[in-house]
Amino acid sequence: MLTVFNRKELITLVSMEKMFHVREALSNAGIESHVKSSGAMAFTAGRKHGIPFVDQDSAYTYTIYVHKQDYDRAVSVIQPALRNA
Repeated sequence: MLTVFNRKELITLVSMEKMFHVREALSNAGIESHVKSSGAMAFTAGRKHGIPFVDQDSAYTYTIYVHKQDYDRAVSVIQPALRNA
């Protein structure tokens, strides 16, 4: 189980597609992960519709956390997922 005390930030992404690829690679390797998403721009938070001239793919950031003990293995596991995404 991941808690605030035993997790470490693995990577922060701005693409939901890459986030899904990374989470899938971690899951396939048996590494538990947690994602925290946040709005990259304050005015997009909570909005359910698009904002003109704002790329919705980069309007949010996705920070992926893993257990501290799994960090080194997770770094090597996600490399192919980042190259192929």
